[in-house]
Amino acid sequence: MTEKSNQNSRSLKWESNGELAQKDLSELIERLKNVENEDTSSELSRLGTKSNIIN
Repeated sequence: MTEKSNQNSRSLKWESNGELAQKDLSELIERLKNVENEDTSSELSRLGTKSNIIN
């Protein structure tokens, strides 16, 4: 259990422009989609797609 909590507590990486690093943003969106309701999950998917297009 300790190993799993250590993996989940790693720091997010931020770009010099103040944006969350693309990899961390994608991982965060995927994790949130797994715990949110269907409507919110759909919106997160839309935002994830938008962030992939921008970068």
